[in-house]
Amino acid sequence: MIDFLRRHRRRLMLSLALLALTLPSRLINIDRAVNIDEPWWVISSANFYYAVTHRDFADTYFEYHPGVTNMWIIASAMHVYFPQYRGFGQGFFDQRKPDFENFLREHDKDVLTLVRIARYIQAGVLTVLTLFAFFLLALLVGENAAFLASALAAVSPFFVGHSHLLNMESMGAMFVLISLLSMALYLSKSRKWIFLFFSGAMFGLAQLTKSTSIALLGVIGAMLLVEIFKRDEKPFWIKFSGAARTFILWFASAALTYFILWPGMWVAPARMLSEVYGNAFGYAFQGSRLDVIGELDVAKFSLNNRLDGILLYLRYWASGTTFVTWLGLICAAAFLFSKNKNETSARTKALIGYLALLGVLFILMFGLARGRNHAHYIMNAFVAFDVIAGVGWGSALSRALSRFQRKSSAALTLAALIAIPVIQMTLALPYAPYYFTYKNPFAKEAATYGYGEGYAEAADYLAQKPNGKNLTAYVYNGMGTFSYFFSGKTVVLKRAHVLYGDFITIVNETKRADYLVLYPIVREKQPETEKLFGELEGVVEPEKTIYINGLEYIQIYKTSEIPESVYERWLEKQEE
Repeated sequence: MIDFLRRHRRRLMLSLALLALTLPSRLINIDRAVNIDEPWWVISSANFYYAVTHRDFADTYFEYHPGVTNMWIIASAMHVYFPQYRGFGQGFFDQRKPDFENFLREHDKDVLTLVRIARYIQAGVLTVLTLFAFFLLALLVGENAAFLASALAAVSPFFVGHSHLLNMESMGAMFVLISLLSMALYLSKSRKWIFLFFSGAMFGLAQLTKSTSIALLGVIGAMLLVEIFKRDEKPFWIKFSGAARTFILWFASAALTYFILWPGMWVAPARMLSEVYGNAFGYAFQGSRLDVIGELDVAKFSLNNRLDGILLYLRYWASGTTFVTWLGLICAAAFLFSKNKNETSARTKALIGYLALLGVLFILMFGLARGRNHAHYIMNAFVAFDVIAGVGWGSALSRALSRFQRKSSAALTLAALIAIPVIQMTLALPYAPYYFTYKNPFAKEAATYGYGEGYAEAADYLAQKPNGKNLTAYVYNGMGTFSYFFSGKTVVLKRAHVLYGDFITIVNETKRADYLVLYPIVREKQPETEKLFGELEGVVEPEKTIYINGLEYIQIYKTSEIPESVYERWLEKQEE
């Protein structure tokens, strides 16, 4: 043991430094934002926990993602916080209604506490995955570049922001990254079976997290093709059969992981697979899930045939990425064209190419697919390019140190290694705790905003009133985003009420509430909300307006101050 520590002393020290850099951003203010998707997954996970504990394995499917790893984490938090939940016989809750939250309150439990515990568990998982990435990268590209690559990815604003949320993106991206790194290590340096099976298992976990991680197959295929066409003395058929065997074993370990960790696969594998991939392909090629389109119709399959989608995702990436990453990518590009021909350099160049291919494939996949268009869908691209940037910085640092060799080079190296990710972190700090709203100075707008941030401040404002616990707030998309933080009663103003012109409900609920809480930050993305917001402007002033990063996020109106004329104009829209 002592010999092991001596031999790997520097790697262990860098691991501790990596923990010191990444843990604070993952743990501080971990419960200050709930995004609009999380309540759905919290309830789904509670249903998952109930199904597993009652051996109702067939009912562990809830979404085509399929989010199984996410649900295991939240279900584990439920088992820690409220294990009695499984014994009340309440069955499954509708993910779109507040019944689950009310049920927990009736039993003196707080959903926000459940969310907090789940996020701590997720933070632990992400920490372990970051260390795995570092150790694999160290074997591939050296310790300095590995440290910078894993650190830059782990503390980038977009990644940190989403790693606070229970939305699968950060965890799924790490599974994909580690699968790629482990396969690269198996093929390029060590033909040890453990790396091959580990890579497959990570892909299985990635698929259990989000089905869109299937894009990794393109990169794995490219890696195996390179192996087949390598210039050596082996006959083609031997190299081809070797690559085929490698893929079969890799895919088998992924399938085994997928089967073992999803109880639904134990009893109804055909249904689980058809639901997951049927809905995924339905979204990608027909723009909706199966319960909308009925069935997959190959004749109706189509993709976006314009560049708009690809350019949109490129803008998302550019606006959410720091100049530290940009400079690192430039360094990586310079390294690719360098004349270094040693084994490590060749392996590093190949890895940069595979990571670039991974990022490009995710941008192309979502840029061409039909359906939704959110920046977090390309989290894999953010992570891949951050890792490339770290490798680029590592190569530049190595060249600089070899040119200016000094006795104090070890201390100088350590200072540089720490300084680069610290700068990355510093750029994110002004956006805390909503790191995902980071916008580089040249971008028009952030890649992600209006995702639920700010509602905690609105809930705090109303809760601090003398009768806060007795207040009723009517809140736009306030399920979870607001209600988890508010001690009073929350009634949700659903987007569907505005979208489909149900202003009778809006008027009635507003009159019954003490406060109306609106979210004008979404006006541009959801133009139908102008019907709601526009009639208030210039007629009644909000009691409180909440700004984040200089943008108007939330308006809080005291309903007793809203004149009857506003209600009349809303009701007129009901008749349109």
